[in-house]
Amino acid sequence: MGGISLGLLLRIAMRSLVGHRIKGLIVGTILAFGTFLVVLGTTLLDNVERSMEESITGSLTGHIQLVSKNAKDELAFFGPAAASDQDLSVIADYDRVKKAMLALDNVEAVIPMGRQMAQGVVGNELDENLEALREAVRAEDESRVADLSGRVKRMVSLLLVEQQNAAEIASDPAELEEGIGHLRRGSSDAFWADFGADPIAALEFLDTKVAPLSTTSTAVFLPYIATDLDAYAEKFEHFEIADGEMVPRGHKGFLFNKTYFEEQAKNKVARHLDKIQEAIELDGKTIAGDPLLQEQIERGKKQTRHVTQQLGPADAVLVEAELRKLLPEVKGDLDALLTTFLDVDDANFAERYAFFYEVIAPRVRLYRVKVGDTVTIRALSQDGYMRAINVKVYGTFKLKGLERSVLASVYNLVDLMSFRDLYGLMTPEKRKELDAIRADVGVADIDRASAEDALFGGDEEMVVEADLAGGTIDVDAALAAAASAQARATDTFDPADLERGMTLHAALLLKDPARLTETMAAIEKASDEQDLGVRPFTWQQVAGIVGQFILVMRVVLYVAIAIIFAVALVIINNSMVMATMDRVGEIGTMRAIGARRRFVLTLFLLETLVLALIAGGVGAAAASGLIVLLGNVGIPSAGNDGLIFLFGGPALHPELVGSNLVLGLAAIVTVSLVSTLYPARIAARIAPVVAMQSRE
Repeated sequence: MGGISLGLLLRIAMRSLVGHRIKGLIVGTILAFGTFLVVLGTTLLDNVERSMEESITGSLTGHIQLVSKNAKDELAFFGPAAASDQDLSVIADYDRVKKAMLALDNVEAVIPMGRQMAQGVVGNELDENLEALREAVRAEDESRVADLSGRVKRMVSLLLVEQQNAAEIASDPAELEEGIGHLRRGSSDAFWADFGADPIAALEFLDTKVAPLSTTSTAVFLPYIATDLDAYAEKFEHFEIADGEMVPRGHKGFLFNKTYFEEQAKNKVARHLDKIQEAIELDGKTIAGDPLLQEQIERGKKQTRHVTQQLGPADAVLVEAELRKLLPEVKGDLDALLTTFLDVDDANFAERYAFFYEVIAPRVRLYRVKVGDTVTIRALSQDGYMRAINVKVYGTFKLKGLERSVLASVYNLVDLMSFRDLYGLMTPEKRKELDAIRADVGVADIDRASAEDALFGGDEEMVVEADLAGGTIDVDAALAAAASAQARATDTFDPADLERGMTLHAALLLKDPARLTETMAAIEKASDEQDLGVRPFTWQQVAGIVGQFILVMRVVLYVAIAIIFAVALVIINNSMVMATMDRVGEIGTMRAIGARRRFVLTLFLLETLVLALIAGGVGAAAASGLIVLLGNVGIPSAGNDGLIFLFGGPALHPELVGSNLVLGLAAIVTVSLVSTLYPARIAARIAPVVAMQSRE
């Protein structure tokens, strides 16, 4: 360009842009919109990814999961792959693996884990009342027997109505006749009049013939993570005890996720009203304006049996009387009153919600399982048999910020030792311990034919030895001591065994999550060099379909941006070609007075560069302003479960990401310059004679 300065080129470029402002305005608008979309889209996705990463890594997976190299299935915590147990094999020597991982400079903690789909067994209302009635009979508590008898009779009567209604629509009503006959007997006045004469026989009839007819399920689907509970509570920042207490160190125990507990264990009518209350108070919804709430109310009106079947005779009379005061216009029985009561609207919901918890809730069983109860957990073991354990529920926990997300709250927690009992794999340590016990007590293999003689001594005379040095034997004290010893033996364990026993996978928490890729490589290297037999997976890989969501969204965004940029490229190219044709005379004159091709080429590219920077700056500023605004007010999840999980809470507060501003401007400048190259080359090739001919 010889002696021509950049300032002169800029002045010429700006004059040209002003002279062709209509074209510049159209092209600039497209460039500004493209920049706005790139900056806003990538920033929102980065913030969602950051929030989701914090949700998942801080509550469940850690930053990295270690799995045995022999695993046949891929570890997944969410999605279809997580709906069943996975064949992950076993980390061969967890203690050695943990020490090797902690030797890496970026690894903060290693926590053993096991994931399993199990089934919790809990009694239904009829079972529990029958058991209470049996205890009252044993204790000869006549007043309690009378109260529970009335309660059971009423439940059997309601069950009879339910079965009779089912028989009316059944394809083969005869199949239900036998059960209906048992229910008629169990709800008759004659049966209860004779109850006192032989209560044991009457209870046996109710247990064996009537209770199995109850339609209330006694099983609860129970997905859980087994882990070192103390290490989990310390290292996973979202964890917090909600009710009850933490499982004491060295004790077996179960912790329900608070959200899961409310969904699965709470009385369905109470939970139904709770959800409406949350939607109104927390999400600002109205019943009149939300079709989903209206649909939920219609479903709730069909759940009245979860109240009527739990009320005893006296409570039923009281609740019915209170409902008649509240709803004097309603005719019919208690069921009709409850159905009308649950038909709530915006005007009466607050009053009825308070009425439910003041009058009805104290008289029904709000939760199928309570903190302090012992639940039976059943699961399919690795040897193909169903195993069961009894474990105490010490409390519930919540994941801070994710309390309303059912998706984030799908897993409960149990101690690792209980999981090993259920899983069924015999560890070398356990086998060694059992072999030692067998040797101590002299266990020997015998054939089937000799089993009876071995057990009872054959024809030899039985010799009874007793130490009566103390004079008397306190049988009750001996039984209590034995029961206590058994409880200690089954409910406690040595915490050191957590490191020595079977572990399916392990969570790694990093000191600097930004060094995830580097740490993954270091783990691979350590595993190969020390023959640890483990493979690392990032939190996104084990999050299953949830972890892939961001990737899918990013692909969709980039495709949309690519389409916009392709359109912009074509428009800019055509505009510049047309502008070049319009400026043939001007270009020819510049060439005639000495301007070289390089000057013309640079001039055109500079014009585009200036336009791209101005338009890109406007688009980036607009996107930045919107992100700052959204960061202050937040993007609400509106109670949507998936959004709560993705946002890491009830709202997303996005923050500006500097690299996205640079990316947006760089992308728009690149597209602009590429689209200008062709018309700029055309302009640079225009000869002075062509300009003169065009003027003639």
